[in-house]
Amino acid sequence: MPTSWPPAFTALGQICGWRGRTVPAAASSAANAGLPIGTSRSDRARVQVLAAALTAFSQGVAYFHAGVETLRSKSMDQNSFNSGDWFNRLDWSYTDNQFGAGAPQQGDNGNNWPIIKPLLADSAIKPTETEIRWMRDAFRDLLEIRASSPLFHLRTGAEVKQRLAFYNTGSAQEPTVIAGHLDGRGLHDRGAERDLMYFVNVDQVAHKLTIDAEKHKPYQLHPVHRRFDAADHRPMTGARYDRATGAFTIPPRTAVVFVAD
Repeated sequence: MPTSWPPAFTALGQICGWRGRTVPAAASSAANAGLPIGTSRSDRARVQVLAAALTAFSQGVAYFHAGVETLRSKSMDQNSFNSGDWFNRLDWSYTDNQFGAGAPQQGDNGNNWPIIKPLLADSAIKPTETEIRWMRDAFRDLLEIRASSPLFHLRTGAEVKQRLAFYNTGSAQEPTVIAGHLDGRGLHDRGAERDLMYFVNVDQVAHKLTIDAEKHKPYQLHPVHRRFDAADHRPMTGARYDRATGAFTIPPRTAVVFVAD
């Protein structure tokens, strides 16, 4: 069964979803520190998209840190407020994310230099123009999906509690997959779909979730996923919905949305 919302959730005006922020390190730097050394550049970019999807699919104000779509790096600086343009610059030509620009200042980072410096010196971690531009386009697709449905912009806390539910919860859950359902019944005048399912699979393998309550519905991949020029082709090639069983298959390290009218 879907989970219920806590009583403290009352007003969307109090909710702001963040992805990346000024302090600590920029999102891509944090991912570089946490991922295994052998993680490919393309998978590092894909992890950034998953992080952005958590905010893109959330209710309330979606706040993305500047440069999240460029894989912006501050070379793992934990506090770049006084680091100047050398560490804080943004490259809107989408050719360089500034990873490895130098070791960040000692004050807030010195204790981590033994970890930071080898990572900054590893050229296999630094993304190329290919990954940066892919991230830009994948982020734009997320924004288009978010903008496409009023179900991502519910107006009150009460409406969110009424219309948003999560599956795949409890002790038997698959812990690497988020499964959210948005109920659009009665919102046709706002242009809402009858049902919307979104998934974020952070695992390195595909997962199939069978949701009995979503059987026999006319779910299709979101139109953005079905476009020939979609940045991420995994939803189109690997995401599936079995109408008879209510089973959704979600490709590895993929964020995907299904809609039903």
